[in-house]
Amino acid sequence: MTIQSSLTVLILDAGLTGLTAAYHLSQRGYRVTLLDHPGWHDGFRTNASDTAPILFGCHHETWRLLRTLDSGTFSQSDVTIPLEFRLPDGRVVAYRSARLPGALQWMMSLFSFHGLAWHDRWKLFSHLEQIWEQAQSLPADLDSRIADEWLASIGQSEEARDRIWNPLAQWLTGNALIRLSAATFVQLLSAVFLGPALDARLTHLNGSVGDRFITPMKRALEQHGVLTQVQTQRPDLRFGQSGVSGIQLQDGTLLQAHWYVAALPHQKLLALLPEQLLTRYAYFAQLSELEALPEITVQFTCRATTRTPRLLLLADRPFHQLTITSLVPHEIRCRLAAIGNQALAELRDSQLIDLGRTELHTLYPEVGTDGIQSMEVYREEQAALSLKPGTALLRPIQQSPLPNLLVAGAWTDTGYPANVESAVVSARRCTEIIASHPA
Repeated sequence: MTIQSSLTVLILDAGLTGLTAAYHLSQRGYRVTLLDHPGWHDGFRTNASDTAPILFGCHHETWRLLRTLDSGTFSQSDVTIPLEFRLPDGRVVAYRSARLPGALQWMMSLFSFHGLAWHDRWKLFSHLEQIWEQAQSLPADLDSRIADEWLASIGQSEEARDRIWNPLAQWLTGNALIRLSAATFVQLLSAVFLGPALDARLTHLNGSVGDRFITPMKRALEQHGVLTQVQTQRPDLRFGQSGVSGIQLQDGTLLQAHWYVAALPHQKLLALLPEQLLTRYAYFAQLSELEALPEITVQFTCRATTRTPRLLLLADRPFHQLTITSLVPHEIRCRLAAIGNQALAELRDSQLIDLGRTELHTLYPEVGTDGIQSMEVYREEQAALSLKPGTALLRPIQQSPLPNLLVAGAWTDTGYPANVESAVVSARRCTEIIASHPA
């Protein structure tokens, strides 16, 4: 049962993060107002037009949200898929999580995965076994080391790092192995692959972020009487001695609340903060050191008979991954994507389409030369967050130094890369903080 609260909450940005926070808070009876602006573009693959994410079972918060929102229209076509790697010699190998209890799960999954040569599997198994038996611990300096160097130190060959570990890092985090923090990579691998078997299960969600999350939440918020005010001019945050004192709109109206949640991209939040806050608090000043990574996507709509979605991670190719989604009978969508590839970013759209067509015919010849019906190029400037060594210390926790200002977003400190799960986790944490301070 929802109990009406006298506390008010004003949320900046009505993207996925802001809507999720508003949804949870309204369910608890808080009086919520959303403030939006056309320039507040969330990024990190959480926008309404982005394809729905491919989720691991360990993305618990996203699954919980989906279960409360889903009417069943889309979930019936969600499909569990293997994690596939295309090797440079053209072979495709799949990683499947064995449905066994405890450590047997990762042991059997590792030994049955033929993407790694036998000596790489044995070296990795030996390292994990020693940690499992507490005969060895992880180095304390992992956050100052890069993932590629750490993998080499535990016996992973250059071949294994190039054809398996780097494509996996690119897909999981948007970062190349040679630039990714070893601590971040180890934490992510542990969460996904060393937990219960269901945590490593991969599910391809049908539809878009808008279909699965944003539209259902907007519907629910309307039923709870949550207001969304769209501004054409950027509002101004006002500050007093005890924190945020209000938000001033272009017409001079001052909106006030007990709590304020900034669910903005970090660059947009910085633009709202006065110089004295940046000077006084490292929490805010260090946001300028966070770096977003761009993505190039070439999308083809094709004639084909396949009905099963696929995710193919690519080694030594200009694009990092190929996703294949069934649209209607005899029609599929193929998306070739790469994050942080400067060489691709410098190409014209026509050049990207030509390159994408060549890659698609190589990777998925079933389409045929006359099977492509339409082609589009998408350029996203903020698709991933750079997770180089030291970045973990820059990502802010939800509670800011100002008592009534919380910060949420995929880019904040959640323990996940900047993705849908991270955005949803940050929104939930803001809700819990507010709920722990009753009126």
